[in-house]
Amino acid sequence: MKDAFGAGPPHTVGVEEEFQLVDPVSRALVPAVDGVISAGNGTNLVTSELSRSCVEMVSPVFETVAELADSLPGLRREVAGMARENGAEIVAAGTHPFSDPTEQPLAEGAHNARIEEEMGWVARTQAIYGLHVHVAVPDGEAAIRAVNALARRVPLLVALSANSPFWRGSDTRLASTRVKIFEMFPRSGPPPAFHDWEDFDRHVETLVASGSIPDYSWCWWDARPHLKFGTVELRAPDVQTDASYTAALVALVQCLVASADDRAPEDPLFIAENKWRAVRHGMDATFYDFAAERSVPAR
Repeated sequence: MKDAFGAGPPHTVGVEEEFQLVDPVSRALVPAVDGVISAGNGTNLVTSELSRSCVEMVSPVFETVAELADSLPGLRREVAGMARENGAEIVAAGTHPFSDPTEQPLAEGAHNARIEEEMGWVARTQAIYGLHVHVAVPDGEAAIRAVNALARRVPLLVALSANSPFWRGSDTRLASTRVKIFEMFPRSGPPPAFHDWEDFDRHVETLVASGSIPDYSWCWWDARPHLKFGTVELRAPDVQTDASYTAALVALVQCLVASADDRAPEDPLFIAENKWRAVRHGMDATFYDFAAERSVPAR
């Protein structure tokens, strides 16, 4: 598979933030993304996701997290202005508290049409809003080391970022409802335990050959190599209401990627167990260190 690893300096960062589009009076979701994108006048700042009530802000690449932190509030204001031009406001939370996600029309395009065809009703539930963090890495082997490092910390990262307790008018009693909704997708959750780039490449090529996926981008794991961008992408967090929280998470992710070593990958089943605890309890979760056989508080 072709990739863009090493095309730029390592450990640069970027984010994709998915925002709710809501009516300024009722606060219900509104399918306004087409107009918001048009208001962008061809810029690369905004794009659509699966739901037309979601607008995704795509940041530039930043050399440092400090630069990202300085720029993020202004980028959000730009997106908010585009939304207001189309009679909508943006809201940053992982799920909408009362609008029915299944009533939200899907964005147009061949990619979304295929998802709807393959996923059926599951696609209609995905009015959810996440934060994706990208960190550049020099090569494929570094990408696999970084994916394994992030996977080990996915439970903590979910606990830190949990921001979606309400859904369809209910208090779900989950810290992150969005995570469980997205886990209805295939090839989601903790990534498989890849030992090297060849292992990952073989896995993806087998899925492509079987007709399961068109390419690697249909592997929606919590952390994955992103060949097109030459990055490792963390996909687990809810979008953050406060831009400074986003920057703090990016700083942690960058550190985890930069310090990734050759340690063997952790069992995805153990990661999933602790991830569930984070989904349910957020930072009040108690994790279990399966290697040391002891409980560890998230805080």
